[in-house]
Amino acid sequence: MPVNEMRRREWIAAGYKSDMGSAVASRPPADSSRIRLYNLTSVKHALSNIQNHRLKVSRFADLNDPFELLAANFKEHKTRQVVRNWKDTNHSRMGLLCFAGDWSEPVMWSHYADKHTGICLGFDVCRSRIQKVSYQDDRILDALGPTPTPDELSEELQQQLLCTKSAGWRYEEEYRRFISLDAAYADSPLHFWPIHGDIQLREVILGALCEEPIESVRQNVERHFPNAVVFKARLAFQSFKIVPDARTVI
Repeated sequence: MPVNEMRRREWIAAGYKSDMGSAVASRPPADSSRIRLYNLTSVKHALSNIQNHRLKVSRFADLNDPFELLAANFKEHKTRQVVRNWKDTNHSRMGLLCFAGDWSEPVMWSHYADKHTGICLGFDVCRSRIQKVSYQDDRILDALGPTPTPDELSEELQQQLLCTKSAGWRYEEEYRRFISLDAAYADSPLHFWPIHGDIQLREVILGALCEEPIESVRQNVERHFPNAVVFKARLAFQSFKIVPDARTVI
């Protein structure tokens, strides 16, 4: 059996979809308590992440979806204000690491990886520490108590608001890890989280239009994360997908 087919079957057996971008370029996590997830960014930020062994913690107010944490369907101004206050409170004390379930969607590269000139980092992440985003066509219908304050939103509703987005974002297949800013490393005005322990770098994928020399990236990755594989992506020949460039897969 060809190596590519053997790798693909490994991913399927591990519970991943058959057309995972990495299915013919790397192996899935050996530990079932971990899941392979991806973070796309510019070359500059990707190389900085590798060199410094860290990921930037995103903040809610800076995310690109204006409905972030505002997925509830509240008609009254008073209840809308309660949820907005709750969003402000969360922004001041919490951040998040954002991951994608796959990297083969071209819009992801356009939005997050400098129009395909950037790099995608693949991580093995502890399943118990992450939450999967729910994509909905309609906003959440719920009600608040008679004297609502940001602290009085039910735990269930808070959880829904943290992990619900419009169905228009479904292509991202997003997973989130929420980070207390007090526990993160502050490098004003940003916060960072270390790449080690329950977050391990396993793949470094150069975009189809990335001009960074792959051998240079390989040498850099080898110094910091010797267990990670490095390869380049290309445009698929028969679909609107991004796939591994077989010539760069070792």
